[in-house]
Amino acid sequence: MIHAIKVAAAACTVVCCLTAGRAGADDVVPIQQGWSTADKAAWYTLSQGSRLIPLSWLRALEQPGASVPGAPKLFLDRAYVESFRYLPHDSAGPGRLPIGFAIDTQDDSKFEVTKLRWKKPQSNKEAWVGLNCAACHTNEFTFQGKRMRVEGAPTLADFQGFMAALNRALVETRDDTGKFEQFAKGVLTPASANTAPNRAMLKGELGKLIEWQLKLEAANKTPLQYGFARLDAVGHIFNKVLVSVKADDQFRNPSDAPVSYPFLWNIHQHNKVQWNGIAPNGPMVGELDVGALGRNVGEVIGVFADLKILKFGIGSDGAIHGYPSSVRVANLDRFERQIMRLLPPVWPDVFPAIDVGKWQTGKTLFDDKCARCHKVLERSDLKSRFEVEMTPLIGAERIGTDPWMACNAYTYQARAGLLEHTPKKFFVFSSLPIDDPDAVATMLGTAVIGTIWNKKDDVLKTLKPESVKGLLQSAKPFELKKGHKVFDSTEFIAQLFPEPQPTGKAERLKRCFEEAAETLAYKGRPLTGIWATPPYLHNGSVATLYDLLLAPKDRPSSLALGTREFDPEKVGFVTNESRFATDKTKAENTFVFNARDAAGAIAGNSTDGHDYGNAALSEADRMALVEYMKAVGGRVVAGKVAP
Repeated sequence: MIHAIKVAAAACTVVCCLTAGRAGADDVVPIQQGWSTADKAAWYTLSQGSRLIPLSWLRALEQPGASVPGAPKLFLDRAYVESFRYLPHDSAGPGRLPIGFAIDTQDDSKFEVTKLRWKKPQSNKEAWVGLNCAACHTNEFTFQGKRMRVEGAPTLADFQGFMAALNRALVETRDDTGKFEQFAKGVLTPASANTAPNRAMLKGELGKLIEWQLKLEAANKTPLQYGFARLDAVGHIFNKVLVSVKADDQFRNPSDAPVSYPFLWNIHQHNKVQWNGIAPNGPMVGELDVGALGRNVGEVIGVFADLKILKFGIGSDGAIHGYPSSVRVANLDRFERQIMRLLPPVWPDVFPAIDVGKWQTGKTLFDDKCARCHKVLERSDLKSRFEVEMTPLIGAERIGTDPWMACNAYTYQARAGLLEHTPKKFFVFSSLPIDDPDAVATMLGTAVIGTIWNKKDDVLKTLKPESVKGLLQSAKPFELKKGHKVFDSTEFIAQLFPEPQPTGKAERLKRCFEEAAETLAYKGRPLTGIWATPPYLHNGSVATLYDLLLAPKDRPSSLALGTREFDPEKVGFVTNESRFATDKTKAENTFVFNARDAAGAIAGNSTDGHDYGNAALSEADRMALVEYMKAVGGRVVAGKVAP
């Protein structure tokens, strides 16, 4: 039911604000992006079917490390959560979940991982906590005592560090008697439920969740530190599928190509999404974008959906009806429609006014040097559809940026496990079956289609009656087995990836630099609102727009991140070298990103590329281009961006 779905949006992380860097509520500067208060509330809290940990467990869980008898340091302590740059709700109280941490309550009787029973009696609709879109795509900036929240902006969060801390906290809770007793006291309520049999049940189920979490941790393991504002979402989504297929001797596909989270405004207007253009938008079935549905389902699979892969075939253990999951199709559709109304953020008035003369000069330079790859889109234009410009890894116009996100997605392969012999288009007999091993992207695409097929009734409910009628009239049923007919959605499905390829990193990179393929490229998109999306380049390796316009050899190879304080001159977060740096911002910049180490360049962290004669730019031209990008596609009147 989807068209060319191979990878979904990135798996999502949570955004936050440092306690030390957070201005008071009276100092909030509103950024008008077309969403109502109700829209924002839904964005922050609505479940997409992600299930990471039971709600009662998370509220009772202590931080990892030494505990204080009688005074536990809870994992949800506001300062601790904000140390990973998670955004708390403004009205956050004890145990209040950060923005993007959504409560999921649904019947778990058909689930596999999250069907846990830790007390008697217990409901089959226990509340779980997972992440939603806001976790990865909401951010805040501060500037001289003011703070601004931008919806749809890339998060600053450290997902890798957060997950490592959560897993360590779970293990310590299981193994430390004092911590477990305190944990049981918080989970097994009322006090009459805190019995020896229930404590034994709780410890057993805690062990099951830990076993699952450590499997995912091992699958994604890499020595590369993402730090703030980066995540290898594709790698995590791939590995969630590979753990779910339960193959023996599974190949290692490290999640070692972190990227900056894409910003979401105007995303519905692109013909392709993801940095390597791997997931298309469209086609439309009535008002439903089936491509968007596919990438969103893939995103939830990667971000803690409970997914049960079944062998292909008919019977009690067969996948004829698709793959049962916790994915909430209706809520994904609501999110997608809401994003279609999201306006890019305008340059705030609290920042220094835009220099109109520099802006005009920068516009001329941009039109001459940049507009071929980065179309200019007016802020109010939420309707125009356009084709993004894909710049390849190879050839005369190669982009030159870090290749690993695109290369991993193109070349990763793995053991098929439960997916072996499943048609690569799930139920389309015209496609070849999945081999063992096979391309991971093929397995993900098949898992997404099977997940949507299992939710077909929910999909139909999102459509208007006339759309459903047209869809059913266009269906071409075929015989799977006598008496069984299923929907042939061939017209919505395309295969973008080749057959399995070598797994060695050097061999894979050689292929990526020798072969021509649609997805061995990175996307150029409209830059409206680009000021609110640091750090820059697809892998988040460049701090500011000014640094991006330097020759690659002159860009800083080391970058301290963590503060939310904004540099309105160079446009990006304040670095320790910025003239806006203070003792406070330096203390907040707790993670140091390095492009190189003693052994040389670090794969995944390259600051090279996106160089189209940068060295030839004068300092005045460079600053003029930065000035223009503060308000790409807008109108500047008296130093302010006109609506």
